[in-house]
Amino acid sequence: MEELLKKFMEQMNNRFDQVDQRFEKIDQRFDRMDQRFEKMDQRFDRMDQRFEKMDQRLDRMDQRFEKMDQRFDRMDQRMEGLEKDVKELKIGQNQLKDNLIHGLGPYFEQIEKHIDEKTDGIRETIKGQQNVIDTLSARSIKHESELKEFKRMIKNQ
Repeated sequence: MEELLKKFMEQMNNRFDQVDQRFEKIDQRFDRMDQRFEKMDQRFDRMDQRFEKMDQRLDRMDQRFEKMDQRFDRMDQRMEGLEKDVKELKIGQNQLKDNLIHGLGPYFEQIEKHIDEKTDGIRETIKGQQNVIDTLSARSIKHESELKEFKRMIKNQ
């Protein structure tokens, strides 16, 4: 009986050893899983840092766009001023014509020559201003489309 008991105890010890070995393997697997999770955490931390940098860049881009918007607003104001000046020039030109035609009959030829010279100068000025207006308008449209494209790109990111 004693031998049976020894044999039984030995078998039990062997089984417990096997269970211990299995637990050791399970512990090792858990250790490897922990290592993998730590690596994943590190990767997520790096990703978070990259996203923070991207946020900072986007904030700087937003600030630049705001400055561009302010500049466009100032350009719009300047263009409105130029348009107003052009209208005033046209009105003044028409008034000048009327005054010259009705009030300066005897000196008509001299005045006509003088008016033609001044009108050519005004037309050159108006032409130059109109060119500036056209250029600014084209740029404004171009910049507005670029802004829309930037905004679309930002939204898509």
